[in-house]
Amino acid sequence: MPSQEQERLRRLRDQQLRARDPLSKQRRMDKEISQKRRRMRETFSFGGMWRDLPHRLRGAFVGGLIGLGVLLVAPSLIAAPWGLCLGGFALPFAALVGFLLGRYDDSMDDIKKDLH
Repeated sequence: MPSQEQERLRRLRDQQLRARDPLSKQRRMDKEISQKRRRMRETFSFGGMWRDLPHRLRGAFVGGLIGLGVLLVAPSLIAAPWGLCLGGFALPFAALVGFLLGRYDDSMDDIKKDLH
């Protein structure tokens, strides 16, 4: 009878040790270190940085560039005070439209991700 009880306690202890896994912290740390080393080896590229930006920031940037183009071109096409006013209005408006379109793209990506 006591041998069965000892065997049961030994199996219980082994099961608890396996569940606890004393090396889990070490494995997690090794994984984090290897990920950091992998990231350090990657070369920097502006294309990769651009792809990592959310669509709303990319849209605002592109819209701002379009608005800046309008700001620079409008005074030469339209009489001076009105051309400058139009360009001054076009810059924030284009940036806002770009931001909203980018936010729409981000929302669609989130919806697609949630559905799959």
